[in-house]
Amino acid sequence: MILTALRRIPAAAPSLLLSQCRSLALSLALTLALTLALSSALVTAAAAAPTVPEGAFGAGALQGDDPSVEARLLVDSSVIEGRERVRVGVLFEMDRGWHIYWRNSGETGFPTKLTWTAEGAEVGDTRWPAPHVFRESGDTLTTFGYADSVLLQSDLTVHAGIDDTLELSVDIQFLACKVECIPGQISLYRSMPTDVSTRLLDNASHALFEKWSSRVPKQPAEVGIAVDAVYSQSAIRPGDGFRAAISLVCAGEKSKASPCRGLRPDTKHIVESFVPDEMPGLHVRTTGSREHPFADGLLITLTGRADDDRTQGARLRGVARVRSGDGDLLAVDIDAPLPRAEATADVVLIANPWLDPEVRVGEQVSFPIAFLFALLGGLILNLMPCVLPVLAIKVFGIAERAHDDRKDVLMHGVAYTAGILATMLSLAAVVIALRSAGTAVGWGFQFQQPLFVAAISALVLVFALNLFGVFEIALPRSSLNEVGASSTGLRRSFFEGLLAVLLATPCSAPFLGTAVGFAFASSAPVIIGIFVAIGLGLAAPFVAITLVPAWAKWLPRGGHWMNHLRSLLGFALLATLVWLLWIIGRSNGTDGITLVLAFLVTLAVAVWGYGVRQRADESGRAPVTGFSILALTIAALVWMPLQPATEGQALETADDDSIAPFDPAAIASVLDAGRPAFVYFTADWCLTCKVNESVVLTDARVVDAFERFGIASFEADWTNPNEAIRLELARFGRAGVPMYLLYDPRRPTQPELLPDVLTVDLVIDALRKTSV
Repeated sequence: MILTALRRIPAAAPSLLLSQCRSLALSLALTLALTLALSSALVTAAAAAPTVPEGAFGAGALQGDDPSVEARLLVDSSVIEGRERVRVGVLFEMDRGWHIYWRNSGETGFPTKLTWTAEGAEVGDTRWPAPHVFRESGDTLTTFGYADSVLLQSDLTVHAGIDDTLELSVDIQFLACKVECIPGQISLYRSMPTDVSTRLLDNASHALFEKWSSRVPKQPAEVGIAVDAVYSQSAIRPGDGFRAAISLVCAGEKSKASPCRGLRPDTKHIVESFVPDEMPGLHVRTTGSREHPFADGLLITLTGRADDDRTQGARLRGVARVRSGDGDLLAVDIDAPLPRAEATADVVLIANPWLDPEVRVGEQVSFPIAFLFALLGGLILNLMPCVLPVLAIKVFGIAERAHDDRKDVLMHGVAYTAGILATMLSLAAVVIALRSAGTAVGWGFQFQQPLFVAAISALVLVFALNLFGVFEIALPRSSLNEVGASSTGLRRSFFEGLLAVLLATPCSAPFLGTAVGFAFASSAPVIIGIFVAIGLGLAAPFVAITLVPAWAKWLPRGGHWMNHLRSLLGFALLATLVWLLWIIGRSNGTDGITLVLAFLVTLAVAVWGYGVRQRADESGRAPVTGFSILALTIAALVWMPLQPATEGQALETADDDSIAPFDPAAIASVLDAGRPAFVYFTADWCLTCKVNESVVLTDARVVDAFERFGIASFEADWTNPNEAIRLELARFGRAGVPMYLLYDPRRPTQPELLPDVLTVDLVIDALRKTSV
């Protein structure tokens, strides 16, 4: 039947049916478009400004008869009770393309002004949302304001004993601009009942107040941000042009919910990174914004000019716009000191790479060069006093098995290298984790913690006791097919690599400072790469001997004399232990040394007991005793009441009163007086520093040169955590000590950076140049 019916359809029916389908589809599309348009209109209407009484609405800035700005007087409550604080505000809505101005209009324009009147009540200061930046007059002038809409709000505090009705009014003066500008003036008023029984919550108004309150800049402390500012000169005089950098660093709680965690610049709107507030006689412009090179935060660079002679009470004020770790925009109120000086005053120019919007600390060195420097620095570390005891032990190990099977020697080389690389990667992971948590650190930072020094002391003592033969570090011979059949197994080679790294970190070497500074200013993968390169360089000498059997053959054959050498090396480690105890004493006094000594003596007795058990066991192992000692050692370290000195706490320095503590203001004053200055960055745990100081800087010829050329000396002691010193190191691309700066008053912004390893002639020649 269906086929019969189809046969009865006229020949023209298919085309007619297709035409009807097209018409139906067009009708549906139009219906859908009208529905969407209607829905959009309804949504817009629902989101539009709330209904207000007739007197609370006004319009201004007329274009003929058409106003470009509408204003509504809003109250965040339908009634006002005595002694209650409520929010009041003016909601501005501008036509498309028009804008009004912030409290600082910028290079042109007129600030929006609200004048409130409320008998029996008091209206507080206006809370201004973060403004936008506009370019006007052919992109030649910069202004600050609002487009589309904005709610300027204040707190209204009602006094007790007012009448049944509160009369609230506001007079508004503004300038609305698109291409041309039109001034506007609007007066709004409304009467508000004070009877609480008639309270009705205006949800639309409340939502608007909440929305715009979230856009008002936060105080830095509210979001855990520390703000600092640096300038290109010590003070700014009338007529001076200057550069500045604002540092915003996450200094609060580092939880995942912290709004300051992962701060980064708003790269889409660099010009809005900082909007300057009204600062009479000062003009400031944003030139860049970038991530902070050594902290969880960012830097905003500025240029400025001073016009007038106002020198008192000057502040750098404005609004910074940044992005949180979640990508949300965060507006922060900036209010930092701004040093001013009279027109005739002398000022010191200050060099700081943070002031340059185009330069990041560390960018002057490429990664391949930094990697090569790290490799060379690690290699040279083997000659530093920190590593010499461990290196001597390794030479002993090579001599002990130089004539053994080559496979045995190679495996010990691999184990030693693995210990070094595993420890370097662990250190890199700690640095990355601390930096992600917003804590900036430097090379050797762990020696600033007395508990870490105590732990290293315990490790050094255990190795010394092993060299004295109290116990042996060895794997069961059966498990390695008797590889390392002598008393020193692969496990000891691994831990010797670990000890070499831990003792190397308080030392520096040529090339190492540049490489580490580059790493600490770079991303996590670069940090890992540089640390691995240092480890490879540190392991290179021992690995080279294991890879070239002919070199090992030059070493004397083992014999009874090696037992005496082994004991002698144990005493070398005890000498290292004395140095570590001295470091603890510098921060915790004699009580700290006594406590650690008692701990070490107890540990020595426990290790001796382990050795007795080890020799009594046929397998040469005593795992239960060993793990028990390890657990008790860790517990004792955790319990030990050793505390690092507070940040910036000064330690006793040299007896020479002519050496002043690090103080940038004092250094600037010395240079301003025409006197050269020498600043040395040191730490008690830095052996390279102490060797330079005892051998070179205290040499009679060098001391005489300091006096003869009138050099002022400053000591920056980084034994304990000190953020100011860390930032100064970072300013010159360094992540650790030592660092030596020689300032010439003729070039106060360009100090000479001396090498990490000093010589008497090198220092005297450098001092002589400053007096020529």
